Amino acid sequence: MIFRRRSDSPTSPLTPESAGSPDDSEPWEETDPLDPADQVESDSPVSPVEYEDEWAELDASQDWRQDGPFDVHEIDLDADEVDRIDLGALIVTPEPGMGLQLVVDPAVGQATMLRVVAAADAAMEVRLLAAPVKPGFTAEVRRRLIEQTTAEKGRHQLLAGPFGTEIRRVVKMAQEDGSETNRQVRDWLVAGPRWLLQARLLGRAAADTKAKGPAAELEEFFRNLIVRRGESAQVPGSPIALTPPQP
Repeated sequence: MIFRRRSDSPTSPLTPESAGSPDDSEPWEETDPLDPADQVESDSPVSPVEYEDEWAELDASQDWRQDGPFDVHEIDLDADEVDRIDLGALIVTPEPGMGLQLVVDPAVGQATMLRVVAAADAAMEVRLLAAPVKPGFTAEVRRRLIEQTTAEKGRHQLLAGPFGTEIRRVVKMAQEDGSETNRQVRDWLVAGPRWLLQARLLGRAAADTKAKGPAAELEEFFRNLIVRRGESAQVPGSPIALTPPQP
């Protein structure tokens, strides 16, 4: 960890733990330390309004960004001599052995996603979204992901993770031969000043719920991200473009 933010709020007694690491075709075991009644699956009788409020309370219970990711106004980039990669809206601290790739959205002709490969079949996708000043946007994005998963006949669980509420899902993904297979993904949603970072763990990183392997490496990388959102007005939820580093 390179930087650390000071927090004026007390640390929550909730300690994020992990579930098991089953194969791609099975859901995770519900072994999170939160009360089982607090865990929500897609077939739960609990209404969306009820569980949105419940998990929003967890998100607000402490400063989940105390150890990053950071806003550019929260840290001093001149305080160290660490080599970083400037992608415009994101400043990245590269880790040895990791592969970085900007992914262009053909609909807008700009790079809107950073793909990070930690090892064979272990990756993370990072998107930076514009967000409103008022609270509640994280819960809204989470709800949309859940609705999309349900509409596509996928499954999900909400659990306490390293950045507050974590979404663990089983979704259908296309393979190179055109067929579809069920894959596990884990989503982290982290809110900052007028921005929201979405990280999606894939492959072995999604199954590494105890963070003893590639998920731990990717979490460290994610915590060291620095957001430079800029002052331009953008529609909440719209992706903030990333730019290739200058030579």
